[in-house]
Formats: sequence, structure tokens, C-alpha cells
Amino acid sequence: MEKQTYTIDNIADQILKQGLIVFENLSRLYIFERPLASPCVIIILNHQGWLKTVFDMKSKTFYPHDLVIISPEHIIKVQESSNDYLTSLLVISPQFLKKLSNYHPNSYDHIEYHYDSAFHLNDEQYDSIRYYFRMLHAISQVNHSDREDLLARQMDVGAKLIEIYLQENGFMETQEADANQQLFYRFQNAVAKHFRESREVQFYANLLCLSPKYFGSVIKQQTGITAVEWISRYVIIQAKSWLRYRHDLSIQQVSYELGFSDPAAFARYFKANTGLTPKEFREQGE
Repeated sequence: MEKQTYTIDNIADQILKQGLIVFENLSRLYIFERPLASPCVIIILNHQGWLKTVFDMKSKTFYPHDLVIISPEHIIKVQESSNDYLTSLLVISPQFLKKLSNYHPNSYDHIEYHYDSAFHLNDEQYDSIRYYFRMLHAISQVNHSDREDLLARQMDVGAKLIEIYLQENGFMETQEADANQQLFYRFQNAVAKHFRESREVQFYANLLCLSPKYFGSVIKQQTGITAVEWISRYVIIQAKSWLRYRHDLSIQQVSYELGFSDPAAFARYFKANTGLTPKEFREQGE
């Protein structure tokens, strides 16, 4: 197989223009070497070797035949990979995902927002998803007015396959059995969706219909840190990503993109959590 590498800089424009891209036979995931919270849905199919990551601030290792689903705005950073690591990557922009959801309502809930990140496929399931990735890659290269419709139909097939395999492997039942872990995953998704709106624990406790005390105790049990610490770490990773990669935006624009009322409030929050001002961080790098 031909091995290729991509960086966040040389794929961002492609994703924006094409909406959906399949990258085949990657030997290294450069785009995740810094903590990244992407607005896209990213699906990774591991072929061989292993990949060590920090996913939503928890260490996770992905192995051959693992299917990894990264929901929008969830955080992943690659720490290390084996010398023989090989994978394929499917990236769906938020705009194209919205179009897909309009074509097939309710087909993408388990892909866009789910309760875990990696699912191990048996040989038969892996072969099916591998073939599906290849078909999707071929269709994505078509320069035709029907390209979007063809991709939508193929994506619907893939979404159904993934749902079937999750059920066959007992994934749904496992999550239902652990209420506290399920609560944490709901909290993760809520922060990913609403961190611009609020960074207060009370907001998320209310959103999940729980008392702040009980809510906080569950998050501390699941993560080892308080809910407010988890939220702060998430926001800072987002902020670093914007400051690092969006040099087309001023710090004032970044602060508004992150939901802060003004640049001064953003600077205070950022310095309290990092020891640096946004300007200092942007100038010296991470």
C-alpha cells in the first residue's frame, strides 16, 4: 500500500470545498499531533499497528480493525504510533453533515453524537467497512453534478452498517448498564455543543436535569478532576487551536468565536489557566 501523510493546513481547504473526503492508507496522523477539537465528524478505520492518543483528556490506544468515531468538537491528540501503523480517514464537514441529515433524518445520531470513541470490528465487519471506505473514496473523486446525491446514498449505507455492527457487538447494552459513564458521555457532548454559551457547572447540571452536587460527584468519579476543571481544559484546548491555526483571525475575533463577551474576558480566562496571555501564546507557540 502507498503511504501518505497530511497536515491540518493542507486538508482544511479540501474539506471545506468538497464537504466529504476519504484519505486512504495514512501512515501518520499529523493533524492530531497537537490537541484538536474539529467541527467535523472524523471516522478512522485502523488497518494495522497501534495508535496511542489522548481522547477527551483520557488515554486511549486504538488497534487494528478498530473503528474510531470522533464527534464534532471532541478533543484528540496523538501521542505515539507503531512503525507499521496504517489507517484510513473519513472527514465530513458540518455543512455536508447537515445536508446528509436532511436527506436521511435520524440516520446519523450514533455517528454525530455517541457514547464512546472506538469499536473493535471482527474480520467480516472490518472487510465490509474497508470496502465501504474504498467505494466512498471512489465516489468522492467523481466530478459530476450527481456527486453529492451519490455520496449521500453511500453515506446512508455506511451509517446503517455502523449501527448494525454496534448492535451486533453489544455496544448499546454495555452503555445502558453504566449510568454514570453514560452521564459523563452526555456531559462531554453537552460541553462540545454549548461551551461557547456557558462555562458554568450549574448550566450543564441543569441541562442534564441533575443537582450540581450529584452531577459534580459523578464527573469527578469518572475523570479524576472536577467538572469546572474539565470544562476549563476543554475551552483552553479550543482556544489554543484557534490561536495556533487561525492566524487569519485577530485575537479579538478568536475571543468572540469562543463565546467570550470581550477580548479582555478571554485574556483573563486564558492567562488564569495557562499563565500566558493569548498574545504571548500566539507569539511564542505552544
